[in-house]
Amino acid sequence: MRRTISILLLSIAFAACDKVYINGDLDGMWRLESVVYPDSTSTPDQIYYSFQRHLVQVSRHDGTELPKRFLGNLDYRGATLSMSNFHSFPLEKYPATIEMLKEFHLYSDSTTFNVVTLNEERLILENGERIYTLRKW
Repeated sequence: MRRTISILLLSIAFAACDKVYINGDLDGMWRLESVVYPDSTSTPDQIYYSFQRHLVQVSRHDGTELPKRFLGNLDYRGATLSMSNFHSFPLEKYPATIEMLKEFHLYSDSTTFNVVTLNEERLILENGERIYTLRKW
């Protein structure tokens, strides 16, 4: 009896300590390195996309003020990744406007990307007119 309880408690302890990454290599913080437009290339500075479970956070850390951040919904299905419904962070009562999201190279409150490359170090997203290259941070 005592042995059974010990094994049960040990199993629960190991299960509780295991991190669950439902998005595989996508989960974590990524630094936006470049955005290729049809007629130009942008190399943003200090812009980060963070993915965890069903949330995405876009943030800018320029060192002069508090980081600008927006949280949104994430829908990742392997070959596609959708981000939508962005709100200011800390959570305020107002949604992010398209003008606010442009700073993060997002031009709609709901954007769907094709996942071109995803591994432990690099993420390349494409949405028809733009190609985003990100590096794991």
